[in-house]
Amino acid sequence: MKKSVLAVSVSLACVFAATTASADYPNVVIDSEVLLNYDQDIDMTGAINIPTVDMGDEADISVNQFNHDSPVRATGSVINNRPTGVNGQVITEIKTNVTAVGNNASVEINNDNMTIGAVQGNQNGGATAIGNISGNRVDLNEDGIVELNVTAVGNNLSVKTPDDNELSGTTIGSMQFNYDSPVNATGSITGNGFGVNPMGRGWRGRPRGIDPKLTVTAVGNNLSSIMGTSGSMTQINRNSTIRATGLVSRNVGAVGPISADVTAVGNNISIKAPTVD
Repeated sequence: MKKSVLAVSVSLACVFAATTASADYPNVVIDSEVLLNYDQDIDMTGAINIPTVDMGDEADISVNQFNHDSPVRATGSVINNRPTGVNGQVITEIKTNVTAVGNNASVEINNDNMTIGAVQGNQNGGATAIGNISGNRVDLNEDGIVELNVTAVGNNLSVKTPDDNELSGTTIGSMQFNYDSPVNATGSITGNGFGVNPMGRGWRGRPRGIDPKLTVTAVGNNLSSIMGTSGSMTQINRNSTIRATGLVSRNVGAVGPISADVTAVGNNISIKAPTVD
């Protein structure tokens, strides 16, 4: 395949290989072969090229997503809620989801031999998600749970088929990059009283066991597609820390066992067969 063929297919996702975001933005060199010039062309010829794959001259589906000087931030807090625990004055369940995503594209295809061109980028921004459950008195019912899920993603591209149909010949030309754009996810479950008031607030009621669940995930770039996908998929993090932090601390009462899953991933590509019954 000629280098220019794939460059044309992917550049269509950049509005016919030209952007007009702002003439004030300087040229940004992601690496030695990728040049982003915001008021002229986007040249990805060298870095996005696999000689054995023919993308064709045009993309059937084009995606163009950029954040310039535009941080994405999500914060969720459940703090200092302290019912007495008597006469039905209780918190029976806490479920909190906090998600920050720089760019997300979900593409559903229903034909064979589809060509997808996608460019997703964050420059001088990034994604930050913060979740906090603290200082609460929690008296759970039989099926209740204290659960906190915190997710931060720089760029995500998902290619699916309706009803998990099996298709063939899907081709993707994709670039995902974070430039000076950290991705941070932080989650904490601290200072809560399970069946009692938090520390220093007096002890009331009868403690009952509880399993707090904390999941914290930070991903720089993620691409998932169906089996049979071919093409060129480039993922870059430059000067962009990917950080996940989880903390379960200073909780009192009948606490545990505790589930804490903390994951940080720079770049991830997943191509798998659809699940068919």
